[in-house]
Order: sequence, then C-alpha cells, then structure tokens
Amino acid sequence: MQSHEPWLKIARDDLSAAKALVKVELFSQATYYCQQSAEKSLKAYLVLKKQPTIKTHDLIKLVELCMKFDKSFATLFPAAENLNVFSTKFRYPTEYDIPDSADVIVGINYAKVFLTFVVAKIEVQETGQRDLFKTE
Repeated sequence: MQSHEPWLKIARDDLSAAKALVKVELFSQATYYCQQSAEKSLKAYLVLKKQPTIKTHDLIKLVELCMKFDKSFATLFPAAENLNVFSTKFRYPTEYDIPDSADVIVGINYAKVFLTFVVAKIEVQETGQRDLFKTE
C-alpha cells in the first residue's frame, strides 16, 4: 500500500459516515465528516507529493499547498470556503444554528468534489489513466 492510500481510504470512510449520519438525522456530525473527507483527500495528495502532513483543518491552506504542485487545485477554492466552516461551525452550540439536511447535502456534494478531484489527480500521476478507483 502506498503512503497516500490510507488517507484516501479514510476520506472515503468519512464521506460514507456523513451519508449514513444524515439518514439518522445526525446533521452536526455529518457536516463535520464532510469537512474531514475533504481535508483527508487534500492531505492524501500532499503525502503523494512527499510533503509532511501538517496539523490543520484549514482547507484553504491545504488547497494552496496543493497548488504548489498543480495550479488546477485553485478550482477547489469555492468548495473549500463552503466546507471550511464545517470543521467547527456546528460542533458547538454557540452563535450558529443547528444544521439541517440541506446543509449536509451541500456538504456531501462538496466532499465528493474534493475526493473525485484528488483521486483523478493521483490516477493521472501514477498511471496516466483516469477512473481506476471508485470514489463512491
């Protein structure tokens, strides 16, 4: 197993967890797992590039680090901005409302964007092919 593969496995598992949690209406937890899936997807790419894994939940920062190797990661900025808040927004009952299913659906869709994008980049780098690994 290559060093980035465990990161992708956990990213997929986090996305699966979000999908399962939304079914039982655990929306706060599901939004968190959406953000985590995106974070681990980006970290998988950085590990593939032999970069140290930094302790951050900031998707913007992680996208910027990935852009040092591939400028097309810039297309992920809108998704990163939307998902970034999910690392803390709904975890504590402060000034934010409790999320609903619509929040989670948006989060799941953005998490899929990250995972699909990163998997495609890894496939191309490793094999020159696409669609080898399923993201669903």
